[in-house]
Amino acid sequence: MRNLQVVKVNIKGMDGFQIQGLDRACSDSHWEAIAHAAIFRDKNRAERFLQKVRGSSPWKLNYKYWGVPQSHKVSGCDAFQELVAPFSVI
Repeated sequence: MRNLQVVKVNIKGMDGFQIQGLDRACSDSHWEAIAHAAIFRDKNRAERFLQKVRGSSPWKLNYKYWGVPQSHKVSGCDAFQELVAPFSVI
């Protein structure tokens, strides 16, 4: 993953902050938009989570919580074929 950042989002009327960036599924694929399912109520909490994600090795990340951001369209050539199912973090 690269270019991970905290992005302000509004999903189904809920404002929050989400981790978004780019991911490459394999060496011969293109970079795809990716987002984590967690929606944080404030930017500081999202930044703390981003630091944990950046500190983890890619094979230790749980990819079931990652997918295409709600604001993007899914392409047939993308490795990630599902929009991320957002959930709120309290």
